[in-house]
Amino acid sequence: MPFGILIELLTALASLAGGSLLINSQVDKAVKLVFERMGLIPKKEELPYAKKLENLTNSMLKASKEMDSLLVEFAHTTNERKEAMEKVEAELSALLDRQKELQERVDQLKDIPIPVAQEFAKLTRSGEKRSARRDYALFGAGVIVSTGIAILLRVLGLG
Repeated sequence: MPFGILIELLTALASLAGGSLLINSQVDKAVKLVFERMGLIPKKEELPYAKKLENLTNSMLKASKEMDSLLVEFAHTTNERKEAMEKVEAELSALLDRQKELQERVDQLKDIPIPVAQEFAKLTRSGEKRSARRDYALFGAGVIVSTGIAILLRVLGLG
C-alpha cells in the first residue's frame, strides 16, 4: 500500500473521531430532550428568577451568620491565648526578679568565710527557740487572764 493512501486513511479516521466527539454532545442533548418530552426522564424544573435570588440570598445570609460565629469564636480564643501569654510573661518576669535577688544574695554571701556563716546560723537557731517559747508563754497567760476575767464578770452578774 502506498504511503499517500495510508496518510489519507489516517486523516479520515482522525476526522471521524473528532466529529463524533462534537456530534456526541449534540446527540446527547437531543436524546435527553426527546426523553423528557416523552416523560421517560423527569423534566428539570426551572425556578423563577425571584426564587433563585431568594435561595441565593438565604444561602448568603446563612454563610454570613456562620462566618460571624466563627469570627466571634476566633476572637474569644485569641483573647484567651493573649491572657494566658500575659500571665506567663508576668510569671517569667517574677521568676527573673527572684533569680536576680538570689544571685545578689549568693554574690554577697560568696565573700563570707564558712566558719562565720556557721556561727551565724547557730546564733539564729537558738534565738528562734527562745522567741517561740516566749510567744507560747504570752499566749497561755493571755488565755488564763481572759478566762479569769470572764468568770469574774459572770459571778458579779455583769456578763
